[in-house]
Amino acid sequence: MEQRLPSSGGRSNSGTHKRYWIEDRSYFSIIKKDIAKAAEGLGFSVEQIGKLNIIVAELSSNLLKFGDKKREFLWKIIYQNGKGGIEIISIDKGRGIGNINQAMQDGFSTSGTAGEGLGAIKRLSHYFDLYSQSGQGTVLLSRLFSSDKNAPLQTPPIASGFSVPKPGEEFCGDGYELDIDTDKNQFQVLILDGLGHGTEAHAASEAALEVYKRLPKNSPAQVLQQIDHSIKKTRGAVGMALNYNFKEQSISYCGVGNITGKLLGFDFGKSLISFNGIVGHVMSSRIHDQELEWGRGRLLILHSDGINTRWDINKYPHIQAHDPSILAACLYRDHSRGTDDVTIVVSRCPINDGRGAKTYN
Repeated sequence: MEQRLPSSGGRSNSGTHKRYWIEDRSYFSIIKKDIAKAAEGLGFSVEQIGKLNIIVAELSSNLLKFGDKKREFLWKIIYQNGKGGIEIISIDKGRGIGNINQAMQDGFSTSGTAGEGLGAIKRLSHYFDLYSQSGQGTVLLSRLFSSDKNAPLQTPPIASGFSVPKPGEEFCGDGYELDIDTDKNQFQVLILDGLGHGTEAHAASEAALEVYKRLPKNSPAQVLQQIDHSIKKTRGAVGMALNYNFKEQSISYCGVGNITGKLLGFDFGKSLISFNGIVGHVMSSRIHDQELEWGRGRLLILHSDGINTRWDINKYPHIQAHDPSILAACLYRDHSRGTDDVTIVVSRCPINDGRGAKTYN
């Protein structure tokens, strides 16, 4: 395994994943140490860190044994109701799992081992999800919190973000912020792509996010205008701000530049249209909010131009039943350009259905 992207020091854009390409066992211990250090800082007990070590070992081993191509291991710190946890995602374009139910059973193995990997990962995780297609590969998701009482329900969250730097870069020039709480009828999203990549792009998106966190979220267009005035000294960014109206079951949004937004349903597809310009440099004063209905069963996908736009979620059968991070990881695996930072935000319609669903940020 080659750790081509070292972890970035200091502050980073919200939800940036640390990424490793799994090529051999040389750096398994380094991944364990990096995650254990982060977990210790979040208040994980020795026992919980031991569980994390097992999850890391099993996932890394599975990637090496079964992930024929594009074997990637990603992790980040997440927060649920203010409590910290670790999210781990493994991605491959291998042979896939023919029978997931059978593969989850202890004792089942196709490689002559004890066959306890997937079952052990699920038991040790507070949250577990798996999506696999024959001949297309597998995405596995595990989340673990510092104690059982901090753990979420075993239901997919309403929204998740996925963000990685351009290959070879330490800092991610993209960024996003999710502020979602159905109990409070609150849903706001901002996704950004700092111009170019590297430290200067990172600085631009970080500056925009800091402004965004301090602003009232009444109008997405006004939010972008205020960010525009505040980041003039950076290289600028493109971005989209979005608010959900719980009473009207609609979104108001405003985008500037090439951020892709799509609202999808079983028989419905609508692109979110952006204005030309660069936030922080050249942006029209005439930008304004636009509105779309967003009802139950529809899926919102926002992403930067690190992902090409030729994807089709119909190629991922039943994926809407899975965690939003699973779809984001599939889109990244299959449609990343490989020449830029990548950020994807995926969300179901945030109707409060009584399960207390939140976001992972």
